[in-house]
Amino acid sequence: MARASEESSERKILRAGADRVVSPYYTGGIRMANSILKPDVVDFIEYATKSGNLELQLEEILLSEDSKFNNLTLENTAIGRDLGIIIVAIKRNDGRMEFNPRSSSLINAGDTLVALGESSKLRRLESLA
Repeated sequence: MARASEESSERKILRAGADRVVSPYYTGGIRMANSILKPDVVDFIEYATKSGNLELQLEEILLSEDSKFNNLTLENTAIGRDLGIIIVAIKRNDGRMEFNPRSSSLINAGDTLVALGESSKLRRLESLA
């Protein structure tokens, strides 16, 4: 991971071997604009991602090869119904990102679930995944 002070430097840094590049000025500008245009959305994201918040967390859950959820639809996993967790996105094993997945979305080993819920319930999901 590397930091780019100019947007034009990002490609060079990636070519040099970085996996990710963060541009604090660009990110800060987007956040400032969103704070003005969408203050409730920004408040929600901060609330859901603050590490000190024990009530609600946004987590990444990787499905292992022996997960009981492999080859099931989200509906058949009962993650939402039984654990009260919202699956916000599925990052597929090939890198594709499926936002707001349908209940009929099939999940497989190597997929990463982007999940929103209470910390204790997320830990339970992680143990099942």
